[in-house]
Amino acid sequence: MKNILVPKHRVLSEEEAEELLKRYNVTKDMLPKIKINDPGLQGLNAKVGDIIEITRKEPEVGTVLYYRVVVDEKHFALISREFEEEEEEKSAEEEEDLILGSEDVI
Repeated sequence: MKNILVPKHRVLSEEEAEELLKRYNVTKDMLPKIKINDPGLQGLNAKVGDIIEITRKEPEVGTVLYYRVVVDEKHFALISREFEEEEEEKSAEEEEDLILGSEDVI
């Protein structure tokens, strides 16, 4: 997609993807996700499971590379739901800690 507000996106080759995963000692599941229908992927022929390199120009630091793995809507919704559940659990635990901690205050 050609738009000044959309940073450059490109699909990594299999070799580049393997090198990236090895360099950072991560798996595709550990990478941030990007939906298959994201406007930045238009015209790239990206497939679910591909790794996308996003090049952003930041005024403070210059060019910065970001990586995302392509997922479908169903997979993205599942991940989002799991994240929300984890956040709710953390919030409940923090609230419980605050309540328990308040008993110590005199």
